[in-house]
Amino acid sequence: MQMIDNFVVVLCFIGIILVGYYFSKTSQDMDSFYKANRALPWSLVVGTLMASWYGGAGVVGTVGYSTTMGFAAFFLWSIGAHAVRFPLALWIAPRISVKAKGTIPDLLREHYGKFAAVLGAVVIVVSCLSIGEVAAVGYVGEGAWHADKFVVAAIVVVISIGITCLGGLMGVAVTDMIFFFLMVTCVSAAFPGLFFSVGGLEGIKAALAQPAPEMITALGGIPIPQAVMLIVLCINLYKDPSFYQRFAAANSPKTGKRAMLLCFSIWLSFDVVTMMTGTIIRVLDPELTVQPEVQYIALIAGELPMIVRGLFIVGILGAIISTLDSYYLIGGEIVANDIIYMIRGDRKLDDKTSISVTRVFAVIFGIIGLASAFQFDRVYDAFLFLASLSMTLLFVPMIAALMYDGRKTDVGGVASMIVGGAAWIFFQYACPIVISGVTLDPVLIGLPLSFIAFLIGNRFGKDLSAERRLKGI
Repeated sequence: MQMIDNFVVVLCFIGIILVGYYFSKTSQDMDSFYKANRALPWSLVVGTLMASWYGGAGVVGTVGYSTTMGFAAFFLWSIGAHAVRFPLALWIAPRISVKAKGTIPDLLREHYGKFAAVLGAVVIVVSCLSIGEVAAVGYVGEGAWHADKFVVAAIVVVISIGITCLGGLMGVAVTDMIFFFLMVTCVSAAFPGLFFSVGGLEGIKAALAQPAPEMITALGGIPIPQAVMLIVLCINLYKDPSFYQRFAAANSPKTGKRAMLLCFSIWLSFDVVTMMTGTIIRVLDPELTVQPEVQYIALIAGELPMIVRGLFIVGILGAIISTLDSYYLIGGEIVANDIIYMIRGDRKLDDKTSISVTRVFAVIFGIIGLASAFQFDRVYDAFLFLASLSMTLLFVPMIAALMYDGRKTDVGGVASMIVGGAAWIFFQYACPIVISGVTLDPVLIGLPLSFIAFLIGNRFGKDLSAERRLKGI
C-alpha cells in the first residue's frame, strides 16, 4: 500500500462516517432506528443482504477455507447454501414480513413463551459478536500494511460501532450498498490476472496434480462427516437474524422476495471468484507456509493499480464493517427490546433509552469480539463454531414457528432448544465422536435430537399461538 492508497482509504471512511451522521438525524425513534420505518426499497435490500452475508467470513474466510477444500468449496458449500435459499426467498421471506415483528425472540415468544424467547435471545446475541469478521480484519491489516492485526481490528470495530450508533438500519443499509459495489468490483477486477498468471484451469490442474490432487475434485477428498456437516450448515441462514431484520424492514413482502431472487446470481458468480482464488493461492503455496487469508490480501493488492488498490481495501474492510454493524445493531436491539423488556415484566423501554442501550451494547460486543477473535486457526472456523451452536438450539423451533401451522406448544419449543443445546455441549466438549480421523460436528447429533424433543414435547403444554387466535389477539 502506497501513500495515495492510504489516502483513498482514509477519505472513503470519512465519507462513510458522514453518511452515518446524515442518517442519524432521521433515526430518532425505535421504528426508524431498528426498521428504517419499514421502508427499505428493493435496491437497498439487495445491497444490504449481499454486503451483510459476504463479510470477512464470506470473502476472506472463504478464500482461506478454499485453499484446503479446492473445488469442493463450490460444489458442497456454495451450491448447497444457495439452493436452500430458494425456499427462503419464495415462501419464508414473505411470511417473515407478516409474522415477525423484526426479531427472532418475538417469534419464539409468541409460540413458545417467555423462557424460550429469552434463551433464544441470548444465543442470538452471542452469534452477533461476529468474531469471524473481527479475525478477518486482522488478516486484512497484515496483508495490506504488515500491521498488527489486533490494532487494525480495533480500528475497524470502532468504525463499525460508530456507523451502528449513528444511523441505525437506514445508515447501515446505505453504507452496505456502497461497500457492496466496491467489494464486488475490485475483488472481481483482480481475478482475471491471477487466473491467467497460473495458466488458467489447465495450469491449476497441472500444478496441483502432485501435491494436492483432491483439490480439483468435486468432493475435494473431504471426509464424509465433514461434507455432511457443511451441507447441513447450508440451512443455517434460516435462523440468521440479519435476514429477518431486512425482510421485516422491506417496504413490502414482495420486496424481500425479489431481492433474494436477484441475489442468487450475484452470490453464485462471486463464489466462483473467491473460491477459485483460494485454489490459486494453494497453487502458489502448496504447503500453505503463509496464512492464506494474509496472502490473499497481499496477492490481490499486488495485482491492482494505485487508487484501485485503495478502493479494494475499502471494499474488503467495508464488507466486514457492513456485517459487523448489522449484527451489532441486531444484537443491541435484541438486548434492549427483548431481553430487558422481558426481564422488566413486559414493560417497554422508551425510544431514547432503547436506542441508548443498543449503542452501549454495540461497544460491549466490539470489546468481546476483539478479545476472542484470534483464538481460531481460520476465519471460517470461528464462523462455523457459532453457526453450529446457534443452529442446534434455534433451527427446529424457528422453522416450525414460521412454516408449521399445526400444534406447537411451549413445552415442545423449550424441550427442543434445551435438548439440542445440551447435546451440542456434550458432544463438543465431554464426548467428541471421531469417525475416520475426523471429529464429528455436534450439530449432526444435536439437530436430530432437537427435532425429536420437539415432537415429544408437543404432546404436552399449551399451544400459545392457538390460544391467542381464539382470544382474537
